Amino acid sequence: MLKKIMLATVTSVFLLLSVAVHAEPVTMVFSCKLKDGSTKDDAMAINARWLKWARATGGSDEITSSYVTPVIGDLGGFMWVDTYPDIATWGKIVDADSGFDAEFDAISTCSSNRMLRGEETVPAK
Repeated sequence: MLKKIMLATVTSVFLLLSVAVHAEPVTMVFSCKLKDGSTKDDAMAINARWLKWARATGGSDEITSSYVTPVIGDLGGFMWVDTYPDIATWGKIVDADSGFDAEFDAISTCSSNRMLRGEETVPAK
């Protein structure tokens, strides 16, 4: 469900960014909580199947996905951190219907998401 909402809200952003950002990696971060009775292993099993599908659909083995938990601070919940080699590859994934949304929604609730793009700092000489 959250991925469908994200698709609707960022399609126009995708089009704008795809012109400005061609081959720079992007990261999607989803903040989630497991539903009662669901486990990390449940989430990881679904995500492993999703990742296989995403790599095939996006045409890139550079797509990664991590189940991330906090070590300090608010210890509730977890995050999915998905990386893509570029925004065009992310667009292929978002535009395709994976069929995994219902599976993710059955075990977890994601309250927010954001796309990040980083620039590496070069050490001063």
